[in-house]
Amino acid sequence: MVRTITSLHNPIVKNLVQLRQRRARDRQHLMLIDGARALRLALHNAFPVTTIYVAEDVAHLHADLLQRARVTGVALQEVNAAVFHKIGYGDHPDGVLGVAAQPGAELTALPARGLPLYVVTEGLEKPGNLGAILRSADAAGVTGLIVCDSQTDIWNPNVVRASQGAFCTVPIAIASAPEVLDWLRRRHIQTLVAMPSASQCYAEIDLRHPSALIMGAEHTGVSPIWHSERPIRIPMAGQVDSLNVAQAAAILLFEAVRQRSQFRTADTLPADSVLH
Repeated sequence: MVRTITSLHNPIVKNLVQLRQRRARDRQHLMLIDGARALRLALHNAFPVTTIYVAEDVAHLHADLLQRARVTGVALQEVNAAVFHKIGYGDHPDGVLGVAAQPGAELTALPARGLPLYVVTEGLEKPGNLGAILRSADAAGVTGLIVCDSQTDIWNPNVVRASQGAFCTVPIAIASAPEVLDWLRRRHIQTLVAMPSASQCYAEIDLRHPSALIMGAEHTGVSPIWHSERPIRIPMAGQVDSLNVAQAAAILLFEAVRQRSQFRTADTLPADSVLH
């Protein structure tokens, strides 16, 4: 490692603070990765991490992570406790912060093999919800997350933190809703739109087909472009009319997991479940 950074006025420190803002991230095509757990996953998945900053007083606690970074050619930079307090974020920073290049997020690069299952989010505003959906998507083994017209960018540090590393395990694409709808139709993906007003319960849908689950913002729902697609709902027995979007996404995803786990062999899958 090079000489420890001790000044809060160091240009590198100032830039790391600026990278919390979307404008700076997009201008530099960079993102921040906070915490050892997320950084381990990032290195394991060959995510484009360029530099890891570590607080000198806890460097010994992350010896395995730092050694993995050295082996993979990631630059390491030690900082003192005061500097890390300045550049770290979140409620309980553990003394390591990574900087990575923003990877490509083209729709055409998404996997489409086997029996695909996509999650499409539209207009989401809260980074925590987007991060939580990524965690569920990873756990459910989805083929990809497609982000449409989001009010928060997918590389927001709070999305990255809330995802617990799933930002680098789930393929991600960013596109407009019309582009996504056209892309799904051309691939014969059944498009299921979560809407409280839908008449059909999600459990009545055969999810053993190539499928995309469309999730809108909690206060506005999905845009009219999706209204021609198949609406589904989660039954609500109480007086509130909707669930948190991340919770709703998890319920729908694990129904797909449940259905598909019962039909694991090609002989028991529906004849038209292969992607055209």
